[in-house]
Amino acid sequence: MLDPSNKGKTFPPFSYTIERGKLREFLLAVGDDDAAYAVDDPPLPPTFPTVFTFWGGMSMDDLLREVGVEIHNVLHTGQEYEYFAPLHIGDTVTGQAAISDIYQRAGMDFMEIETEYKNQDGVLVLKDRAMLVVRGEE
Repeated sequence: MLDPSNKGKTFPPFSYTIERGKLREFLLAVGDDDAAYAVDDPPLPPTFPTVFTFWGGMSMDDLLREVGVEIHNVLHTGQEYEYFAPLHIGDTVTGQAAISDIYQRAGMDFMEIETEYKNQDGVLVLKDRAMLVVRGEE
C-alpha cells in the first residue's frame, strides 16, 4: 500500500530548453508531418511536454523509489496537460513535480503526480498531471 503521508511531497526542480531538433524527433516518432510545424516559430504539439520530463533530467524511477515504489509495479493510466501560456522554440522551462494525491479505489492504490512548469521569465506556462496505478509487492 502507498504511504498516504507522501501526498504533497515535492521533488527537485529540473529544466529543459525547447529545441527544434527534439521537436523534429517527436514529430517523426508520432508520425506527424503537418506543414504547420515547418515554420520559423512552430506551435508545439499538445503532448510535446512529455519530452521535458525525459530530456530535462527528471527521473520517474528515482521519484517513485523515493516514495517506496518500483517502476515495474506501476501502470500509467492517464496524462493531461493544462496550458496557461504559449511555449516556443528556445524557451527554457523549469518543472517541479509533486505528488498531488494518493488514494485507494476498488482495492487498488492510485497516485497522481503534478508538475508545474514556469518559463525563463518565471511565468507559469503549463501543468502536467500523470495518473498511476501502483500494485503491491508480491
